[in-house]
Amino acid sequence: MTGGSSYERAGVSIERGDRAAALMRAAVEETHGPEVVSYPGGFAGLYALTGYREPILASSIDGVGTKVLVAKALGRYAAVGADVVNHCANDVLATGARPLLFLDYVASGRLDPGVAAEVVRGAAGACRALGIALVGGETAEMPGLYAEGDFDVVGACVGACERGEVVTGEGVEVGDAVIGLPSSGPHTNGYTLAREVLANAGLSYDHVPEGWRRTIGEAYLEPHRPYVKEVEALRGAVEVRGMAHVTGGGLPGNLPRALGGLGARLYAGSWEEPAVFALIRSLGNVPEGEMRRVFNLGVGFCAVVRGGDVEGALAALREMGCDARRIGEVVEAEGVEFASP
Repeated sequence: MTGGSSYERAGVSIERGDRAAALMRAAVEETHGPEVVSYPGGFAGLYALTGYREPILASSIDGVGTKVLVAKALGRYAAVGADVVNHCANDVLATGARPLLFLDYVASGRLDPGVAAEVVRGAAGACRALGIALVGGETAEMPGLYAEGDFDVVGACVGACERGEVVTGEGVEVGDAVIGLPSSGPHTNGYTLAREVLANAGLSYDHVPEGWRRTIGEAYLEPHRPYVKEVEALRGAVEVRGMAHVTGGGLPGNLPRALGGLGARLYAGSWEEPAVFALIRSLGNVPEGEMRRVFNLGVGFCAVVRGGDVEGALAALREMGCDARRIGEVVEAEGVEFASP
C-alpha cells in the first residue's frame, strides 16, 4: 500500500534516533563506574547507593534556556551539554549533597543526530570531570511543537549525603561572612536580555569589542562553572552554614534562600565582574537593579561561614585555584542590601 501515512513522513525518524544514540553511546559509557548497574536495553538507569548510614537524596531538574539559540547561531553545541550538567550539579551541591548521577533530555523539531550527540558528549565530559554517572537520557523528535532547527536541552541530577550533612541555612547567624565564588559569565541565565541588547545594537556574535581577546559569541557561550570540587574542599576546612547557587534572580533572588530568614549586606566592587556584564549593561542601558536581578554579575555560588573562619575558607578555595572573595556579611534585616566597600 502506498500513499498512506507513516511516522517518517509525519516528521519523526526512528532511524535518526538510533543513529544519535549510537554516536553518543561511548561518551556516556565512559562516565560509568562500578556504582552503575548494567541493565542492557533497560527502561531506567540503575545506580547502587552504598556507604551511607542515613542517606538523603537531593535532586534537581533544569534547562539552559535561550542559550541554546547562541549555540545554534555559532554551531557549537557541546557547551550547552556541559552547562546543563553543571547547573543541575550546583543546585544539588547547594543542599549539602554530592552529585552522583545525571540524565539528559534533548528535544527538537527534526533530530540532527550529530547535534544531539555533540550536546550529550558535552554533558558526558562535564559528568566525567565531576565524577558523575550519566545513566540515561532521551532524544525527542517533535515536529509541530518545535520548528526544524530548533532544539531544547534539559537535565536532571541526583545526589546524596548523610542526614547530618544537609545544609539548610538554619544555623546562619548575624555577623557570619558571605564568601563569593566567581562565575565564568552569565552561566545559563539572562540570555533573552543578553541576546536582545546585542541585536538592538546591531552587533554580531563574531564582533570583538575593544579591549577583548575573544568574540562576543565566545563570551556568551562560556560554559556554566561547576563548584563541586571547590565546595568539597571548603567543607573539609570549615563549617559551611549556608550555600546558594546564583542563577535566575541573581544575588537578590538566591542568596536569601541560604540565610535561614536573615539577610545580607554585600559590598559592590568587592569581587571581579567579567567584562561581558559591562557590555550588556552599556549596550542595553540596563539599570543596575535589573542587572542584579537578572545576572549573577560575577558571583556564581555563595557560601556562608563564621566570621572567624574566613581566612581558612579562602585559603581552602585558593588551593583549588578558585579566586573566592569575602563579599559581605549576614545582617538581621531580610533581603540583600548592596553597599559601597
